[in-house]
Order: sequence, then structure tokens, then C-alpha cells
Amino acid sequence: MFKFNFDVDETDDFVVSGAFAAEKTAPSASTANSRQPREATSKEIPIEDLLPALPPTFSFSPLAIPLTSKRNVVVSRRDLFDARFQVIASDEDTQRTGGRSDLDFLDAPSDLVPGVYEGGLKTWECSLDLVDCLESIYEGQVARHLKGKRVLELGCGTAIPSLYLLQAVFFSEPSPNANIHIHLQDYNDLVLRLVTLPNVILAWYMSPASAAFRASVSTSQDDRMGDLDAEPEPLPVVDTTEPGELPVTPVLTSAFLESLRHYGVQIRFISGSWATFDVERAGGPYQILLTSETIYRTDGLPSLVELMWRATAMPSKPSQGDDTALADSTSRLSLTDKVAALPALANEPYLCLVAAKLVYFGVGGGAKEFIEIVERAGSLSETSRTPRGVVRTVWERIHGVKRSVMQVLWARA
Repeated sequence: MFKFNFDVDETDDFVVSGAFAAEKTAPSASTANSRQPREATSKEIPIEDLLPALPPTFSFSPLAIPLTSKRNVVVSRRDLFDARFQVIASDEDTQRTGGRSDLDFLDAPSDLVPGVYEGGLKTWECSLDLVDCLESIYEGQVARHLKGKRVLELGCGTAIPSLYLLQAVFFSEPSPNANIHIHLQDYNDLVLRLVTLPNVILAWYMSPASAAFRASVSTSQDDRMGDLDAEPEPLPVVDTTEPGELPVTPVLTSAFLESLRHYGVQIRFISGSWATFDVERAGGPYQILLTSETIYRTDGLPSLVELMWRATAMPSKPSQGDDTALADSTSRLSLTDKVAALPALANEPYLCLVAAKLVYFGVGGGAKEFIEIVERAGSLSETSRTPRGVVRTVWERIHGVKRSVMQVLWARA
């Protein structure tokens, strides 16, 4: 077991400032990988099963996302301490995952137990980097570019990149025929229950999409003012810069589901390992694949890269003629050139983006190891159909902890 100490701090002041936690060295990879239990089989958890597991109320805080464009983007996310209280107050801590209870994960000093818990309860810096990259790609036109698209976020955790996309959709004009699919995958169903779904609901609530629901609740409360026995359920102010508490009622969850239909959005939640993720059962390939902070462990890279290929499955030969030329030209681009070229990615037949730190000290993973796996993808195993890929660095942070967003392109099989 080991601790990254790379996560965004959970205290409100620290989060709003957009600052990042300091980097520390983790124990050796050999210690971390000493225990490798059987990986969890991938399965879809219907949203109708997740909604009843929500607590009566949950608290949330703002997360400011620093952007190159200087545009102010703030999302609301469930407080980690509140998720812990939910587990303590319920019988969920008797449910065991890999010999551990839900409460064990929330209280453990380690951020990761390989093959058991993969760190999804916390927000990591590179998820914010991925938002910055998407902001530059879509130039404020997210909703338009998402119409008819299928999006998959692997290792979603608190799902900050997907929240950014959803928030943009919910602030646009509703379109029942938009046909937007957003699939959220994490190794642990505990993560999907405790933080992913609550954060998705917050993205809806803090937008015009929830206006009708909020107005109906306000009217209902006004009608009960003369009833001394009535106990109105106050709703928090719709302001992503303020913390608050959101009461979860059947009326709220019904309004949320109705809004998804009204905006043409379908959300699915999938838990389990990448190796067992069934792309066909999930509905076919995706035009947009996003993942952040998922390349920290080298033994997990082959299954991640294999799934990236299976999930996009729309290979096109790089425009420069071959992958070597593409790699060479990319290496000569300056950071300014890369940022200027990002909007062109919005029109690619598929967009596969990986946000990560250059090195994960003590764990063995990092950008170099990931690139090596992609470039020899076809030889991952005797049965692998994955063609050789090319990795382009399209966004990077060169100060402090080195981080980047990489685009993966596949050569023709």
C-alpha cells in the first residue's frame, strides 16, 4: 500500500484557490505490488439502482478549475468527509470489498490498494488539467460538439472532466434529440455510489436545467407556510462558488432523470477492471475517451491501452503520412503552438486524451512507460489486435510537478 500525496486538498480555502498539494515520494513499487488479488469483473450499475443508495442529504463544496483561457469555471463536488459520515451512519461498512469494508477505504492512510481500491474518492490535479485542455479544444462550444457523441471517462473517480462537459450541456438550450452518451467507469462501485453520482446530480442542480424543479419546490413550500406541522426542505442557493447541503428527495431524483431525457443525455455507470470492460455491451465505440491519473502503475498499462483501442476502434492514418513523421513534428511544437492547434482536435473522428504526471515516484509508472506501451501495442499479447499507436503531447505544465495531456492516435491495423 502506498500514498501518492498528489491529490487536491479537501479544505475549502485550498480548493477555491486552485492550489495543488506538494509532491512526495511513495514507497517502492515492489512493496506496492506485493499483493495482487483477482481483478473485479466489469459490470454496469443502473442509475435506478444507484439513486436509492443516496443519503437524505449530502454536503458539497466548490472546486475552482484554473484555466489557460482565464475563464471562471467552478464545479460543485460532494465533500469527502460527508461520504465518510454516510458510511458510518449506515450498514454499508459491513459490505466488504477484497476483505475490506467501505469505511476501511475512507480511513486508510493509503490512497491505493492495487487490485482492490484504485484511489477514486479524491480529486487529482491532472483531472483539472484535462478540463483546461478540453476548454481549449471546444472553445466554449462544448454542447454543440457533444451532440451525437459517445463519451467514456475511464477511472473517473470524482469525474471532474465529465462534470465540466455535463455542466456545459445543462447550461445550453435543451435538445431531446441531442443523443449524448456519457459513460463513467471506475474500478470501485463504492466510488460511483459515494462521489460520482452525487457530483453528477450537483452539475445538474447548479444549472438552469434544474430551474423548473427548484421553482416547484419553492411554490410547494409557500403553500405549506400556514401549516405548522409542515417542515419545508430548504434548497441550497444555486451558486457553484458556495458550499451547501442538498436534500435528496424522490421529487429531486425524478426531476433529475426527466432533465436527462429533456437534454438528450444518457448516463451509464460501470465498475470493474479495464480488462473485462465489454465495449459492445456498452453500446459500441466512443468518439471521446478521457482518462486522468490512470497510468501510475505499469502492470495496469497493457489493459488500459488495449481498452483504449477497443473503445475508440476508429483508427485513421495520421495526417502526416506515418506515425514517425507525426511523432517528429509533434516533438518540435512549442507549448504556444500546441495550445493554438487544440481547436482542430474537435473535428477528429475520435479523441483519446490521457492526462498524467511525467513521473509517479516510487510506483514505476509515468508518461514514458505509457508511451512505450502504446508504441508496441500490437505485441502486448499473442491475442492482441491492438495496432501500434502514436502519442502526441497536446498540453503540458512545465513548472513544478511536470504534467501533460497526451492524445493517442492509432495507425491502421
